[in-house]
Amino acid sequence: MGSSTKKKKEKKKDFQKPKLKVGKAKLKPDNFTDTSFKSKAIILQQQLAENAPNPTERFRHYLSLTTSRSDTQRRDAFSYLASQLSTNPPTNPVGTPTLLQKLLPMMSDSSGPVRGQLLKLLRNLPTDEVRPHVEKIMLYIRGTMTNISQEIKDDGLNYMEWLLEITGEDVVSGAGCWVKPLRDFMSVLGWTIKPPPTTATAKSGWTSAPRTTFGAKKYGQSFPRQMLVLAKFLETGFKPGMPTPWTSNNWFSNISRVPRTPDPFGYLGLFKPPRDEDGEIYRNREDRQDIFHKRFRAAVEAGVDMAKKEGGMAGRAAAALDQVLKEGMADYEHKARLDDDEHLWDGYIM
Repeated sequence: MGSSTKKKKEKKKDFQKPKLKVGKAKLKPDNFTDTSFKSKAIILQQQLAENAPNPTERFRHYLSLTTSRSDTQRRDAFSYLASQLSTNPPTNPVGTPTLLQKLLPMMSDSSGPVRGQLLKLLRNLPTDEVRPHVEKIMLYIRGTMTNISQEIKDDGLNYMEWLLEITGEDVVSGAGCWVKPLRDFMSVLGWTIKPPPTTATAKSGWTSAPRTTFGAKKYGQSFPRQMLVLAKFLETGFKPGMPTPWTSNNWFSNISRVPRTPDPFGYLGLFKPPRDEDGEIYRNREDRQDIFHKRFRAAVEAGVDMAKKEGGMAGRAAAALDQVLKEGMADYEHKARLDDDEHLWDGYIM
């Protein structure tokens, strides 16, 4: 009986309220922490400095790190700059010309992640601010496309695609931006026209046309991609211009208004040295078609036929390039041009 009564009393304790006496505080729990103290200062491990660098100085600091010897620092610097340019409004205290002057030499960087971050940064640049520097950008892109490293060559194609997407018309109509890139494409693809046989070459059987291997294991996809970028480049160059409506006021405008295009009468060749086809400006579609037909069409068509026989990705890329050629050169007619002086003096005794 005694043990059962004791157990009953212990169970009742759980449901009994303690009687609080007047003037006495409630008992504190065992895990209570006293927070009633007061401190005059809070000490942090890293105090916030009043002279912290402002956003402009921080941007310049990361811009200087783009030429660091460490691949990680260069990659992180490009990532930070890209994040600043992607904000709304974008943060660029140094201006696009200064930024391009620092970034363009890094297109052929030896580190793949660095080149990838650089491409992201370039995509965030305003198109209107990139357009005046197209010719300078093309110099670095051409150097990247013809680099000895295959990975850098592939990234050069990415740079070319980016520039064609934002300023395609300015690219193909710039000085030296039509023939020279085409010549680089022919060199990378290995498509060259065999020179006419001479006495020496006929005997030895030597040819200057390089052999191109399509079935490489490591870089097997580079060749189709090169053809696709070439197709995009040709498609931009062969794109017909937008027709402008003609009104009666155009007669007076053409006579009295100063031409808005640079060197409007340059085709006459009156006040400049002998023509350089590689560095000349080809403003309209007809001029680009003419020089392409004269120097590259035979090589491209022969290369496309060879690539079609390979099949696979190369064959599909060659078919896309062939379609661009047919559409772009469908209305082309080879005519004698006024500035074509190759046979101007034939039949005359000098």
